[in-house]
Amino acid sequence: METYVLGDIHGAARALTQVLERSPFRPGIDRLIHLGDVADGWPETPQCVELLLAIPNSIWLQGNHDWWVAEWLCTQPPLQDVDPSWYRQGGRATYEAYQQLSQAELGRHFHNFFGEQLPYFEDEANNLYVHGGYDPTLPIAEQDPFDLIWNRDLWEGNQVASAYHECFIGHTPTWSYKQVPCRTHNVWNIDQGAGYRGRLSLLNVRTKDFVQSDSVPELYPGVRGR
Repeated sequence: METYVLGDIHGAARALTQVLERSPFRPGIDRLIHLGDVADGWPETPQCVELLLAIPNSIWLQGNHDWWVAEWLCTQPPLQDVDPSWYRQGGRATYEAYQQLSQAELGRHFHNFFGEQLPYFEDEANNLYVHGGYDPTLPIAEQDPFDLIWNRDLWEGNQVASAYHECFIGHTPTWSYKQVPCRTHNVWNIDQGAGYRGRLSLLNVRTKDFVQSDSVPELYPGVRGR
């Protein structure tokens, strides 16, 4: 069994389909770890969720955008009461996409996917997977899950993921200066800006071989992402 780690998708189901087709990843044999932010930006968040739900042996981490979506799915306020921060930062596409689904489908996505996302994951090789980052001076189990989905200090502060062999994160896109998965010390960043004008990345944790989608705007001509 190999472990593959998947970057921030942001509603780009076409990009997700591409990387799954281009990678030697074996559904049902290999393990897939999604680093969070399945939602917001491109118009196919529900399709992304369905694709991930269909992959056995998957682990889904919660991203900050997923937290927003889960909050909205739980309460489903009318548009005038929707969190404006979420709506402005890609949530509009997700909101509109979910308006096309039945209440039963919304409930299934909430309970079977967003409700199953984890704040972090530690594997048998002492690797850490977390959406945003963490405070290396504290045990991760003692840290606020909200901080784990928003923290950028690990990457932007050029910190070492102490106590771990390697750490894999998303959340902080690198597409403007690095268009492939990149490493600082023992921290790997797998967010290459699929929510903007970058690409989606899928990386083999052991070998570091990776595949990427096309530039996501090319997959959605005429559609504005984040």
